[in-house]
Amino acid sequence: MQHSYAVLADHIKAAIRAQEYRVGDRLPSVRELAAAQGVSVSTATRCYRLLEHEGYAQARYKSGMYVADWKALRQARATPEAAPPPAPAGVEYDMLASLQHRMTQLYALTAQPLPLALHLASAAPEWYPCETLARIAQRLLRVDPRLLGAYPSGTGLPAFKHEVLRHLAACGIDADPRDLLVTNGATEAMQIALRAVARPGDTVIVESPVYFGLLQTIEHLGLRALEVPCVPGQGMSLEALEYALEHHGGVRAVVAMPSFQNPLGACMPEAAKRRLLKIVQRHGIALIEDDVFGDLGSAAERPPAVKAWDRDGQVIYCGSCSKSMAPGFRLGWVLGGRHQRQLESLKIGSSLAAPLLEQQVLADYMKSGRLPAHLRRLRTQLAQAAASARACAQRHFPQGARVLGPEGGWWLWLELPEPADTLALLRDAVSQGIAYTPGALFSAAGKHGHCLRLNVARPWSAEMAAGLERLGQAARLAATRNQAAPARRA
Repeated sequence: MQHSYAVLADHIKAAIRAQEYRVGDRLPSVRELAAAQGVSVSTATRCYRLLEHEGYAQARYKSGMYVADWKALRQARATPEAAPPPAPAGVEYDMLASLQHRMTQLYALTAQPLPLALHLASAAPEWYPCETLARIAQRLLRVDPRLLGAYPSGTGLPAFKHEVLRHLAACGIDADPRDLLVTNGATEAMQIALRAVARPGDTVIVESPVYFGLLQTIEHLGLRALEVPCVPGQGMSLEALEYALEHHGGVRAVVAMPSFQNPLGACMPEAAKRRLLKIVQRHGIALIEDDVFGDLGSAAERPPAVKAWDRDGQVIYCGSCSKSMAPGFRLGWVLGGRHQRQLESLKIGSSLAAPLLEQQVLADYMKSGRLPAHLRRLRTQLAQAAASARACAQRHFPQGARVLGPEGGWWLWLELPEPADTLALLRDAVSQGIAYTPGALFSAAGKHGHCLRLNVARPWSAEMAAGLERLGQAARLAATRNQAAPARRA
């Protein structure tokens, strides 16, 4: 017996074939369809999903469901060798717009068999010293297998904290081991930093565009994100920041990534970093500095951190080994300044301690002197891959597209000619085996909908070049459709 949603879908397909609904017409909303047909909202939703899967309907972000060009699809299916593979199941594209579900849906994309998964913050595993770290771990366990049975405690392994601080001296930070707290990645460091300085209902200023994981953390903590725009190549606009602080009450902190911001890849000039510190000092609020990409600049020298000029503990500095040394270890750290004791208490309440074996492995690796050479290689590999990807994108994306970055890190940020909708474009890209992060995810207010972020931290290859060409072609086709149907878009 056929399910009710399939019966309903057959009725709508018949109406479409009879041209009661023409290509481009808006279909009733889910609730309108449910009320008109006397079915549940769930049944109406499943009906539209089936229509979309079969090519009769197409969802448009914040607009609804529309009749797709089903005749063209039928013709394409008549020649299956030319038809692209269907989009993998399991990804709820409409949920990507929700702050609560952005991360889960992006990881759902990761679970798909995608040849080019360019949407999350992961670099090529072969670029990391995996074999060296494995040998160190094996040696440690042979000498003392009880490391696996020892329960970690305290603020971090002293040997690891010593090596981290020795490394951070390269970006101007001079601190005592007692002032460093080891965390489970930079994500935990950022979470406890926000909890230390703000309470539910308070406002924190963030960059725009900004890493979507930070937006989700802010929402989960009951805080409000006030977005301040970034200037290409400069980082957060300090003029806009000062205006925001003068006209908005209840701001408790500024969260910024001054070195190689995610997603723009820009590094704030040294004079601007000093000015940023003076601004937060003048207003008496904390600066939470996220420096996870600080080691990944294209220049030979690591840029100084804002924390380097902090003399009164106003800056909470967060870092990690996840981008530079060992992504699988999930180790981070925080220098909390005047908030350090509170951060330690929040850390204990959050996860007690950070893994012991991983700290010992990294401590031995850093002490061996291998880290500087590894970082030089990693920076060179990233710069070469980014340059090739940028040149390829500039060749194949629509005329008027702007390709930004990176000075460091592993992103390309593409601004497509408006009114491009990169959230809608993602469906076409995934059907061709490519995933990226739509720009709307980098704003709590849904800004940057015409932009997208590409992770290019992998060896450049013919496969990458062909993938970016296909993505550029899809973007050009979408731009052509937008230009040809202005009335329909309205």
